[in-house]
Amino acid sequence: MKKLISAGILVAAVLAACGTSPNANNENSEKKDCCKGVYSPRTVLDSAEYLLDKQIRIKANVTRVCHCGSNMTFTDMKDTTAQLYVVAGGEIPKFNQCLKGQHANITGSLRVKRYSKSDLDSSVIKLEAKLAEVSAKSDSASLKMTENIKAKIENTKKDNAEKNEWMTTHNSDFYPFYYFEAEKFADCCKKKNDPETNQSEGEGCKDKCSK
Repeated sequence: MKKLISAGILVAAVLAACGTSPNANNENSEKKDCCKGVYSPRTVLDSAEYLLDKQIRIKANVTRVCHCGSNMTFTDMKDTTAQLYVVAGGEIPKFNQCLKGQHANITGSLRVKRYSKSDLDSSVIKLEAKLAEVSAKSDSASLKMTENIKAKIENTKKDNAEKNEWMTTHNSDFYPFYYFEAEKFADCCKKKNDPETNQSEGEGCKDKCSK
């Protein structure tokens, strides 16, 4: 009887350490991440409303870094369809280009921007106005810019159509765009190799890429 009581207390302690979320019954790998205090982009997106505005730590592959270093893209190491937009902030004024192709371990907070149908329509109207302005010029630079804007308009329309479809399906007036506001690189540079990715845990940490 004492063993059963002790086991019950242990389980309760583990659940308390992990916290509860809408994904409490997810795969063991996600529970493991929860207990380690590290989330993957897939887990974050699946539990976005629960994690919103909370400080969390995310570990993922860096698949894109903005040329100015203001933002980058986190891609899940197991599910490449799960991507998270990351903006620099806190102790990270900008992201170094050397992060691209590595995996990073970053602490920050999950944020959201909510777009209405009028917001989406407005994004296309602004691009079309810009196109009209640039098209009025005949220099080579403007001609090239015209083609770029046309392509951007088509991509934006396609993206907006998917967002509108999501709003219809979910009976929502807004489309939520979740992004991660980075605060600092995790102190992970002295850990051993990561068996999951066969890469050093220190890659992408503050002693390599944040200088």
